[in-house]
Amino acid sequence: MQKYDRRVVIAPKWMENFRCIAGACPETCCRQWNIDVDPVHAESYTHLGDPELQKVMGHLLHKFRLRRPGMREPEMQYRLMLTNFPEQRCPMLNENGECRLQKKYGSDILCDTCYFHPRTFFQINEQTFLSACLSCPECARLALLHREPTSFTQFETEIDPGCEWLETSLAADPDTRLLLQNRTLLTETLIKLLTNREDPFPQRLCSAFSFLELLSKTEHPDTDSISSAPLAAKQHPALPDIFNDPMSVYAAVFDPISEALEKPAQAAAMFTRKLAGGADDFLQLLRENYEKGNRIAELFLNENEYLIENFMVHCVFSDSFRQFYRYQSEDLSFREILRHESALLSVWYLFLRILLAVSALTEHCMNEDIFLQTVIHAERLYWHYPDWFARCAERSLSVLPYFR
Repeated sequence: MQKYDRRVVIAPKWMENFRCIAGACPETCCRQWNIDVDPVHAESYTHLGDPELQKVMGHLLHKFRLRRPGMREPEMQYRLMLTNFPEQRCPMLNENGECRLQKKYGSDILCDTCYFHPRTFFQINEQTFLSACLSCPECARLALLHREPTSFTQFETEIDPGCEWLETSLAADPDTRLLLQNRTLLTETLIKLLTNREDPFPQRLCSAFSFLELLSKTEHPDTDSISSAPLAAKQHPALPDIFNDPMSVYAAVFDPISEALEKPAQAAAMFTRKLAGGADDFLQLLRENYEKGNRIAELFLNENEYLIENFMVHCVFSDSFRQFYRYQSEDLSFREILRHESALLSVWYLFLRILLAVSALTEHCMNEDIFLQTVIHAERLYWHYPDWFARCAERSLSVLPYFR
């Protein structure tokens, strides 16, 4: 089986301590989704040698031809179809929640997706970054429950050969290119604003909004303007509508009708009905239920701001300035990139606070465990679908007051 390249990565320090806890995991990742398999491992799965495992694999592995945009010919794709089995659970799991395939043949037998999940890699020019999916309970625990500000480090590790990659020289606009070349400086600046514990968290978030807005008004941004903008942002923080009337913003941004055929929109619709209780006065009841739940959640969150802080820092490091497929467009300006990033900050914060209010309303309390479970399930139901979430962020540009 192939060996993976090793490379030095930039990652949150807690990633150094991450190890899959396998059978001890309270919510295995080996269920409720279909897993893409690389061709090398797909070939090995057709002659395992173990008759029992080979029979199971015969039902589990599916192949089909798929033509992607820009491709002249369809290519062969392979997937482990977990959703075809009872409870959508991988039939390779034993009664202890351990992978029978790995126990028999070792970790090399795992396809790239299984081998690297929940770790996620992306590369910008020569820099490689490592993050992780918060749908993994162990990752969520390590990423969110530490009380000290998130710190970052570098270490060498194996790299997923299918990781997303951006070559900034392909960006047509020079200002956009400079912005992307300074992605690390931009995210570090946002993270410094979000982790400034001299201020309450809402004020830190407003400073982050103001930083992006001030930078968008710079004629030709450079490293000096990026470095100098945070001070001005802290002196004149913007106040988005998400702090004034979050439910009106939610109703406008997370519209479950416009993408009614997509799974996250269906989940959002169910979540909205639960929050509204099926009443006629939709928006008023949303506000009332949100306020009830938020009063419960806010008492706890005000005393434990590190939880919201850690979540937002994870989002910024993992997902800010990551629209790689759009950055090569000649029509995309650096101002549009900054507008989108500000919208994403708003949507991440808004949606998490509303989800937490619903959890608090349901459980009649809020604590670390409820917070953790809310994030884990939100990652699986919503943030697992970045295109849908990005469209929600784009809609927020017309709802929120900054960048107009």
